[in-house]
Amino acid sequence: MDIKPAVTLASVTTVVSAALIIAHNLTYVDTTNLLTEKLAKKCVSLMGEGSYSIVSDWQEAGYAIPRPDSVSKLIVGNNGKLAFDIVANGYNKGGLDLLISMNTDGSVEGIEVVSITETPGLGTNVNDPAFLSEFSGISDKAVIVKKTPVSANEVETVTGATYSSKGVASAVNTAISVYASMGVKK
Repeated sequence: MDIKPAVTLASVTTVVSAALIIAHNLTYVDTTNLLTEKLAKKCVSLMGEGSYSIVSDWQEAGYAIPRPDSVSKLIVGNNGKLAFDIVANGYNKGGLDLLISMNTDGSVEGIEVVSITETPGLGTNVNDPAFLSEFSGISDKAVIVKKTPVSANEVETVTGATYSSKGVASAVNTAISVYASMGVKK
């Protein structure tokens, strides 16, 4: 049995793989902490005019905790505003990418949808500004209800989008909890 073709193929594959690894290492640009134009526009829409930046090392920036896995990005503005970029599960795993800004008292200031991959016409309805505005002012655990809310922390689900509604509430609860743990001076 002739092994020359197998050895030749293995050698060529090794050389090509090495070349790809070298090319990747030479051209890779880490965009993890890059504030994209889209995200910057969402920041301005949510928190007003100002310049915004992503905090990469929370403790170095003076916060009491390192970045938890539940938060994609912490964005702070020169206007004193702060927001979390949180990816949450709705009907789809990771189907909601939300920007949640916080008031200095630990309550939610507002929410912007960065991206949404929920079911069109159902789950995507959580992008309705009227629904998202219902979370403003909540500082306790947000609860999704199917009836008219009776307490300040309850929000009525979007019809046909219960999983997506609960995903938004989950992201809000993460933001409230993380903000409380950060040691932000009020």
